[in-house]
Amino acid sequence: MRIVQFSDTHISRLGGTPSENMSLLVDFLNEEVRPDLAIHTGDVVILNPDSPDDRQAARQLLEQINAPLLVLPGNHDVGESGDDVWMDVSITSDRVADFAGTWGADRFLRLGDAGTGSQDWAFVGINSERMSSGLPEEDEQWDWLASVAEQVRGKSVMLFLHKPLRLLAVLAGTRLRVVANGHLHRYRHAHEGDLLTVWSPSLTFAMPPDPEYGFGPSVSGIVEYQIDGDAIEASCRPVPGVEGVADAASIPGYHTAMAEVEALSASR
Repeated sequence: MRIVQFSDTHISRLGGTPSENMSLLVDFLNEEVRPDLAIHTGDVVILNPDSPDDRQAARQLLEQINAPLLVLPGNHDVGESGDDVWMDVSITSDRVADFAGTWGADRFLRLGDAGTGSQDWAFVGINSERMSSGLPEEDEQWDWLASVAEQVRGKSVMLFLHKPLRLLAVLAGTRLRVVANGHLHRYRHAHEGDLLTVWSPSLTFAMPPDPEYGFGPSVSGIVEYQIDGDAIEASCRPVPGVEGVADAASIPGYHTAMAEVEALSASR
């Protein structure tokens, strides 16, 4: 089975690099990679979770992907949880509902099948922003995740989410094999015992080196997973023609989106 994870597209209704890169990815997936499953791990839209026009622009691009597609929210899609919220744009029930109105449920459980040789696998996605939000949706997701843990016992589990979180306790008793996140705009994969942790790069941004944390420069791309029986491999693949930007301000929709977000903050 072949799964493609992509993340942090930051698409704007005003076009520019995010939309251009997404169009290139659509062609690459449909014509060459042909995955069995494609998963977007959040920050679909550029900045403003309250922009239906940005969501619609993203939907028009993503719906061109031929493979089954699952979309999870990032902090720019539904707002942020926690104590240090960017620009005071917090997650709300309305924002979760708006996301679901465009993309469907903000979490998923998908079981593997014999047709792709993945019958011993389960693929789980959650809304990481619900965690620590204090919303009713947080408790509801914890309850759902506990029920999922019962359903997938005995299977190898891949967990997808936007922000990296430690959820090992609720998934105790499952064979959690992979935790795959976005948000950090860098590719990294590492083994922690039997657990593979993967950071997906951004499809839009290419980050400069960060010597303080030992990171070299990052490039835009996608993560491809190959499942063969009980074995899984992850690799970062470039997308032909895609070039990431280092300066968000160079994206046509950035200044418009920032003005919208500043207006949201001022209205609180």
